[in-house]
Amino acid sequence: MAPDLKLAAFCLIAVASLPLLAVADCDCEPSTDDGSDKARALTLKIVAIFCILVASSAGCAIPSLGRRFPALRPDTDLFIAVKAFAAGVILATAFVHILPDAFDKLGSPCLVDGPWQKFPFTGLIAMLAAIATLVVDTIATGYFQRAHANKAAAVVGDVEASDHAHGGHGHAHGVVVSVMASASNDDGGTQLIRHRVIAQVLELGIIVHSVIIGMSLGASESPSTIRPLVAALTFHQFFEGMGLGGCIVQAKFRLKSMVTMALFFSLTTPVGVVIGIGISSNYNENSPKALIIEGVLNAAAAGILNYMALVDLLAEDFMNPRVQSNGRLQVIINVSLLANLAAALCLLLAVSQLLPDLAAAECDCSDDTAGRDKEAALRLKVVAIFCILAGGAAGAAVPVLSRRFPALRPDTNLFLVVKAFAGGVILATGLVHILPAAFDALGSPCLVGGPWQKFPFAGMVAMLAAIATLVVDTVATGYFSRTVARKAAAVVDEPPESGHCGGGDVEEASDVHHGHAHGMSVLATAPAAGDDLVRHRVISQVLELGVVVHSLIIGMSLGASDFPSTVRPLVPALTFHQLFEGIGLGGCIVQAKFRLKSVVAMALFFSVTTPVGVAIGIAISSVYDETSPTALVVQGLLEAAAAGILVYMALVDILAEEFMSAGVQSRARLQLALNASLLLGASLMSLLAIWA
Repeated sequence: MAPDLKLAAFCLIAVASLPLLAVADCDCEPSTDDGSDKARALTLKIVAIFCILVASSAGCAIPSLGRRFPALRPDTDLFIAVKAFAAGVILATAFVHILPDAFDKLGSPCLVDGPWQKFPFTGLIAMLAAIATLVVDTIATGYFQRAHANKAAAVVGDVEASDHAHGGHGHAHGVVVSVMASASNDDGGTQLIRHRVIAQVLELGIIVHSVIIGMSLGASESPSTIRPLVAALTFHQFFEGMGLGGCIVQAKFRLKSMVTMALFFSLTTPVGVVIGIGISSNYNENSPKALIIEGVLNAAAAGILNYMALVDLLAEDFMNPRVQSNGRLQVIINVSLLANLAAALCLLLAVSQLLPDLAAAECDCSDDTAGRDKEAALRLKVVAIFCILAGGAAGAAVPVLSRRFPALRPDTNLFLVVKAFAGGVILATGLVHILPAAFDALGSPCLVGGPWQKFPFAGMVAMLAAIATLVVDTVATGYFSRTVARKAAAVVDEPPESGHCGGGDVEEASDVHHGHAHGMSVLATAPAAGDDLVRHRVISQVLELGVVVHSLIIGMSLGASDFPSTVRPLVPALTFHQLFEGIGLGGCIVQAKFRLKSVVAMALFFSVTTPVGVAIGIAISSVYDETSPTALVVQGLLEAAAAGILVYMALVDILAEEFMSAGVQSRARLQLALNASLLLGASLMSLLAIWA
């Protein structure tokens, strides 16, 4: 964690040099006229303790009922559907509950004396927490898998030595034991290790969040605030417990360990409420110390839960071969996931209507003319178009050079290191650049006439975009994988003289074999040349969609500004931004093995989107008002959607895809290099947020 702390310290020092931002008026003293009633509030808190304790325990216990009810066993369709529902709750918890709260806390106008108003620390902390979870997840999985493999190898060695000493049928016995040990390691041991690591890391993230929300409820003295929270948190803890309970059951811990983990989860929120009651007499939720601690912990918990929900719960199940090959089951779990979101949305909207109207901060939403210089700004925009175009094209071209430089081919360590760097860049783009901008736009005090101040729409749209990307990713992968499998089966059934396998865009290395050897080759290589290629193609196309949406938005924002002081720092920032983003996209395009024409078309499409956005911005600059409600809503919604897409793609399809591969898991030195490259990419892109 030392590199994470160094990055945070560096960002603090860097942003300290920026001028202080004007902040909205804020009463940071404890409120005395908010309807406080200590006696009534204490009664509600006691009710909350018992309701949340019962709901948490019940939710965590339901998956374990598979021991008595076969329909709830981990290998059933019902269990997978219930787990998808619960995973949606956890994802909504991260995006719609705690991340918006973290933005509110660390962006509070009461924090005027530090760097909190000058840099998106909420996004940075969430990103670092997600990266830390990835590192722990992959390193722990690799360590325990290697330990399990070593034990299996030792058992096989002992048996072979014993057979050799006794003679007779030793060789056959040794082969049988070796095969059985290998099967156990691949199917039982490896998967069991993954489930155990997932359950333990998920519990850590949930507990951090549960303690925080318990303390917030316990510290409040307002019955009007506590009353809706009791129902909301009871519902929340019940379904979060179902998700955690499902992971615990799949991990196949002993009964004692399962009970301990379930109790630990069930007690955390009630314990948080008790702590909140204990400090309520001298607690000021608007004090800088309380805002910073709560904001940092909320952001960290959001990063952990985002990673766990997307990578270890949803993608883990949705990409399962059993789900991929069963269209009916895919429909069931998608409906289950969306049903959960609909229920959560209805509950959140109901709770938001029970809350009092928020007092809008004073905001001048008129178009400011001080410092405007259209001619100077136009010259800078023209420079920006060429610089950004060159940066994007150069970034996308770097991985393509693997066609001429073998050291950069997709099967080399250097390529994996570069891709890890690019994954960090894309993750930082989503969490440190775009999502904070979306929260700023949709939370602007200029949007006081609608529901924008009462509901975290930025988080909800980002979550829906991430889920939509998951659905497209998994459905498209399953469809094309089945198509490739059918084509491969048809080729195997053809007579030897039928000629070549139709490879489409696939390059020559996988195109041609003949006769019996051809059939055997197709059967042997279909998973590598077929399924993996499909995955890379789906990944590259979906990633380009998310990157292009974001690139167009930032281009329009730059082009619409007539202030040289705003445009000037954006030119180098966006040039480097497009360079790094292009490297990530280019790496995915190369792994997809498209024909050269398709590679060039995709690279050009990415490279020109930001310049086109700048041109559009220039065209509308005379009538564009960035503080108008229409501009804020449109920009905020598009940025939130782009953030959700990029966060999903970075975590699931770039980082976890590579870090969990067998080649990386078995090599500690390569793991270290990938982690260092990931942190470097995320750090450099995060620093650009100072200017961009």
